[in-house]
Amino acid sequence: MKGKWSVAAMILLVVLLFTGCYAFDSDDFYALPKRSEKYRSLQAAVEEAMGDGSYSAPVSGANRQTIQQVDLDGDGVEEALVFCKMDAERPLKVLILKQSREDYRVICTLEGDGSAFDSVQYAQIDGEPGLEILLSRRIGEQVQQFLSVYSLKNDTVTELMSSRYAAFTTLDIDGDQLTDLFLLLANPNGPKAIADLYRFHDGELQKEAEASLSMSADSVKRILTGNLAQDVPAVFVASAYDENNLITDVFAMGEKGFANITRNDESGQSSQTVRNYYVYSTDIDNDGLIEMPNTLPLQPIAGDEGSEGQYRIVWYNLGVDGARTEKMTTYHNYGEGWFLYLPESWCENLCVTKVQIGESRSGTEFSTVDETGDRVVLLTVIAYSGDGAEAQCEQEGRFLLSNRGDVFFAALMGEGCTLTREELQARFSFISLDLLPGEGTN
Repeated sequence: MKGKWSVAAMILLVVLLFTGCYAFDSDDFYALPKRSEKYRSLQAAVEEAMGDGSYSAPVSGANRQTIQQVDLDGDGVEEALVFCKMDAERPLKVLILKQSREDYRVICTLEGDGSAFDSVQYAQIDGEPGLEILLSRRIGEQVQQFLSVYSLKNDTVTELMSSRYAAFTTLDIDGDQLTDLFLLLANPNGPKAIADLYRFHDGELQKEAEASLSMSADSVKRILTGNLAQDVPAVFVASAYDENNLITDVFAMGEKGFANITRNDESGQSSQTVRNYYVYSTDIDNDGLIEMPNTLPLQPIAGDEGSEGQYRIVWYNLGVDGARTEKMTTYHNYGEGWFLYLPESWCENLCVTKVQIGESRSGTEFSTVDETGDRVVLLTVIAYSGDGAEAQCEQEGRFLLSNRGDVFFAALMGEGCTLTREELQARFSFISLDLLPGEGTN
C-alpha cells in the first residue's frame, strides 16, 4: 500500500508541474548563473585600478590567465594577480589584490619595462609559508628577456633578484626542499653561454655559482630537469652543435659543487654527448632517472634507399663522475609515432627499411644477416586506420601490437623472430611528446 501511495504522489506532482498549478517562473530554467558578490567585488576593484589599461596575459608557460589566484603569503586565502599593460613609463604591471570578506583591494603593484609578459611561475623559494613569484618579461626582439623573483610578506612585496636571461628553469638541486633557479644567459666576453645557479640562504636569493655551456645561448633547443642518479637532480641542456647534430650539457652538484659534469676541460665542450640525430634525453624506461641517447647507424641494405640513414638509439644513465651505464636499445619511428625496445640479439647486424604491403600499404621491416650472409626477416610493423582497421590487424598471420586512437599497429613475425606475441607487445610503445624531435625549452 505504501508503494502505491508513493507512485500516486509522484504522478500528482508531475501533473501539477505541467498544468501550471505549481508556482514557479519558467524563465528560471534559462537564466544564466548569477555571479557571486566576491566576483563582482574583484571585477570592480580591477577595473578601478586598471583605468584605461588593458589585460596582458603571459604569452608562454603553464599560467596564461589574465587573472590568477594564488596564496602568496601562506595565510590560507588566495591573492588575485591581474596582468595588464598601461600607458606609462613602465607599462607592464601586475596588480596584486587581497580579499577581505567579500571585498578586494589592491595591496601592491609590480611594474616593469617590456613589450609583454613572457611567463609567470609560483614556487617555494624562501622556506616560509606561501609561494614566490617568478615573473619574466619580453624587453624587445633583439634583447634578452628579463626575470624577477618577488616575495609577498605582510602585504609588502620584496624583490629577491632580477636578471636578464636567455632561458631558465627551476629545480631543487640540493635536496633542501626549496626551489633553486637555473638561469642561462649569453656571455658578453665569449661565444659560449653561461649557466648561473641561484639558491636561497641567509635571507637572500643569491647567485651561488656559474658554469659554462658548450655552445651559445642562441643554440639551446631544449632544457630538461630530472634525476641523473637516485637523489641526484640535474639539468640537461640540449643545443644545436651544427646543422645535423645535438650536444647535451649536464649540470649537477658534484664533488666540487655545481658544475657542468659533461664538460671536457681541454676542449671546453661536452664532446662525449654529441650525436648526429635530433633525439632528446628522457626517462625512456620509467625508472625515475633521465636516460641520455647515443645514436648508432644501422646497416643499410645494398641497393635499398629506404634502409639508408636509419639509426638505433642506445640509452644510458650518466653518473656524476661521467661513467655511463647502458640501459636499453630502441628503434624510433618518428613518422608513425612509435618505438620498439630491441632485443640485444637483433642489434649487431640490424637493418630497417620500408617494404610494400599489398597494393597500397607499407610497413617497417626489421631484418638481420645470418652467418652465411643471407638476410633474414625478423618483424614487420604495419599501421592501419579507417573502417575495419582493427580487424585487419588479425589477418594473414598478423596480430595487434597496440593502438593510438583510431590508428592500429600490427606485427607480422618473420622467420628469424624468436619472441612471443606477448614479448613483442611489451616491447612496442608510443613516442611521448617530450621524445619528439623539435625545438623549445622545458
